[in-house]
Amino acid sequence: MREAILKVTMPDNWVKDVCKKYPNPIKFIECMPYGKSGGRGLIEIKGEKTDEIVAEIKKHPDVCRIDVSHLKNGVLGSVVTERCAACRALTGSDCFLTSASSLEDGGVEWKLITGAEGSLSDLIENLEENGCRVKLKSAIHLSKKSLLTNRQEEIIRAAFEKGYYDYPKKITIEKLAKMFDISPSTLGEIIQRGEKKIILERFYRKTWDF
Repeated sequence: MREAILKVTMPDNWVKDVCKKYPNPIKFIECMPYGKSGGRGLIEIKGEKTDEIVAEIKKHPDVCRIDVSHLKNGVLGSVVTERCAACRALTGSDCFLTSASSLEDGGVEWKLITGAEGSLSDLIENLEENGCRVKLKSAIHLSKKSLLTNRQEEIIRAAFEKGYYDYPKKITIEKLAKMFDISPSTLGEIIQRGEKKIILERFYRKTWDF
């Protein structure tokens, strides 16, 4: 397994158009296919002018729907689009997205954990076939120290110390979420992604590419 960082620029995508007007980084927590050719993403936007950014996303011709919840320092939103080649390529691959954030030029930086041997090159080829421009910024063999992101490690460690994994639980996911000023669903997703990587490393790393 390897950790790779890609810069992905999608054709005629709302991210590219919005980032031309607003410098706020858009963090992608989850991406998945929607319908025949669309995508659905869970995003987080922090900083100023978040309402203006949401309005700009909403009026983009490719966006079918956007639903947002206001957080302390920004918004958490679900965006549904008619077209998303990147979402479909990623979901059909053996790579696991650990984080993604928009760049000022409209591209999106992906941090990935590769799966089976050749999965990264297959993903890049699939993205390029669907009109995306892809730049491989780095690819390193994954060590145990770099297995979890700092955010995942922080949250899973707090969950363990507060008794989330005890039976019965000593703390609920709602209370944990309040500690980190995020929604319970977002915290649950972060924990699930971290647990998945730990399981992959513990039980499957011997059969996968290192």
